Amino acid sequence: MPSLKNTKVKMFALAMLAAVVISAPLRAQTGETTNSAWAQKENEAETKFVAGQFRDAETKWKEAIEIAQKDANKLNLAETLNQMTHLYLKQRRLDEARTSLQAALAIREKELGKNNPKTAETLGNLALVEHKSGHDADAERLYKEVIEIKRKDANSNSLAITLTNLANLYGEMRKIEEARKLYLEALELDKKTYGAEHKEVAQDLFNLGAVMYHHNYNKEAIEYLDQSLALYEKLNDTPGKIKSLHYLGLSHAEEKSHGKAIDAYRKALTLHSQLKGDRHPDTLVHQLNLARTLDSSGQEKEAEDLYKDAVGTATKYHTDSRVKLIECAIEYAHFLRRHGRKTEAENQLKEVLPVYESLSAHHRRELYELPRVYSDLLRELKKESEADALAKKHLDVFSPHHVSKVSPESKPSASKQDIPQRPKETKKSKAPSKK
Repeated sequence: MPSLKNTKVKMFALAMLAAVVISAPLRAQTGETTNSAWAQKENEAETKFVAGQFRDAETKWKEAIEIAQKDANKLNLAETLNQMTHLYLKQRRLDEARTSLQAALAIREKELGKNNPKTAETLGNLALVEHKSGHDADAERLYKEVIEIKRKDANSNSLAITLTNLANLYGEMRKIEEARKLYLEALELDKKTYGAEHKEVAQDLFNLGAVMYHHNYNKEAIEYLDQSLALYEKLNDTPGKIKSLHYLGLSHAEEKSHGKAIDAYRKALTLHSQLKGDRHPDTLVHQLNLARTLDSSGQEKEAEDLYKDAVGTATKYHTDSRVKLIECAIEYAHFLRRHGRKTEAENQLKEVLPVYESLSAHHRRELYELPRVYSDLLRELKKESEADALAKKHLDVFSPHHVSKVSPESKPSASKQDIPQRPKETKKSKAPSKK
């Protein structure tokens, strides 16, 4: 509606003013209706997303976009474009996430300015997309821009989120001291915001422990993980206790403190079985870790029983989870090979090789350990021609860029839900947070 401050008062202008006064309520009502319809679609999309109904969530978000595009105020459009990032990241649709966020960022920079918290929110999500795309330099630059903006704002929790995301990136880049410094700053901010006995503080302590473990600072890892476990126990947070025990077991095993590792693994296995059931795929992660450490401490019989049970469970109860079957079979084959039972190990690998070959190229690369170990084992059994044929058939998974930094035989990998991670840059409390 045009401003009347400098309008000359003439007779026809009074008539025009009367017309404007009459029409203004109708325009306001239309705007309110549009905003209400958009908000309803946005909330429905969030609800569907949290419930795991991703197709329905996308439909609702697209309907929200269609409504928002008709509004002269484009901030609602920017909000939806920003929120759809959750769906795109979940489905690894990174190019679409980037395009959506760039559009949201352009709107927010124009309407709110570059230093507005909402602009920083979108910029932070864009940094996360570049991070997940493997564009480390771009992600680092964007995270730093967001941090610079947020340091001027009073929202310390929001700053802690971005500090943690950048720390995660530095951990992956093996910049351990930079990562530790940022995690510690996030820890102090969360203590200030929530108090010393809060879930966010426990998560910060866990993040520190996990990154220390992944870079072989096992004693420091144990110190932080003991603190996170104590706090999660005080908060009666079962998932938190499980992941802290999981990493404590890994760290103690690396330090050859097998008794402490076994104790941590047993507790993690018991809690996870109670939480998700003893046949859940993630429960098998704890079972395999326990079996490995029992074997290292000389308890071969119990270890083998656990390995056999894991393979049987993966075969019987997880017919669609072929990846889990391969992981269990590899671990059991390692056990058999360590104890000189090479023919049994060969039979184990031979049995699951067709399952491995039925996997996608992505999963075959992730589980390159199977053809590699199988080929090595065949050579040990003096079956050179078979070893050569197997290696040649799966040559692609032996190339250097596919090889893991740490062999599963020497250092067990953490399950995905235990990787330290902060929530995405968002104001929505309903959106998924840490894994």
